[in-house]
Amino acid sequence: MNNKENMDETCVQTAKSCQSNRNIHALVVDLKMDIQNFASMITGIGQMMQNQPDTVDIPSDLIMGRWFQVYKAAVNFDVYRTQMYCPVAYFKANRVMGEDGFSMEEAYRTVSKHGPIETFKRDLNKVGSGKYWMYTEEYFYPRQFYIIKAGPNFTNETTVDKADIQYLVVTDGSRLALQVYARDPLTFYQKYNKEVGKFLDAAGYGGKVFWNSPRPIYQGPDCEWPSEKEVFARRVLKNHEANQRSANSTEMPPNALADMLKNPQMALQKLVQMS
Repeated sequence: MNNKENMDETCVQTAKSCQSNRNIHALVVDLKMDIQNFASMITGIGQMMQNQPDTVDIPSDLIMGRWFQVYKAAVNFDVYRTQMYCPVAYFKANRVMGEDGFSMEEAYRTVSKHGPIETFKRDLNKVGSGKYWMYTEEYFYPRQFYIIKAGPNFTNETTVDKADIQYLVVTDGSRLALQVYARDPLTFYQKYNKEVGKFLDAAGYGGKVFWNSPRPIYQGPDCEWPSEKEVFARRVLKNHEANQRSANSTEMPPNALADMLKNPQMALQKLVQMS
């Protein structure tokens, strides 16, 4: 092998070595960045958990009526509502839930903006200034409903006669949940969308803790929202059908106990076949 070939081979090996070193360096940098990002995210979560959000105390009479949800958190922890289109909610007083207690009867479309309608109800009782426990039909445990902003003109110092509430920003104690409701979607996008976005940025929704970043929900002019009466009727029918299915699947024949005592194995087989 002559000197030229030796030099060429040396250059090739050197290039490969340099490229390998660059790859290793890039990997180390990426790993360092990932660790830093993860540490920042954990720090952000810790701060969120430690610092309870400031809430706005609103007389419930001022928020009754129809609302449209326009934003939700990027990561939805509600397994029943992973996809929503054109959601509408009807707030109405429910004195059974105590002073300032109310109910929310909601409907939204699944699959697409013209897809099937799903409905559900939530009952809320007030537990503090702007803080509610929320009970939903699909869950056996209460969830938090904290009102952290109402606008364009309402604070804890605002008198009722000067209140102007066209939107609500709602979260929970850990600030992982997020719902933004508007009286009218078009008016909200035209007048209040920017100020709500700035408020959410300042309040820590988004950034390192990506899963509570606000994500818009489709509320276009072609949405077809069911009326309050239709939502109520659909919910009653859904609950009736669910109760029937539950009764049919758990109902035991009259002689089930006697059969179980006589032949436990055979009785268990029958019950399994019924379920």
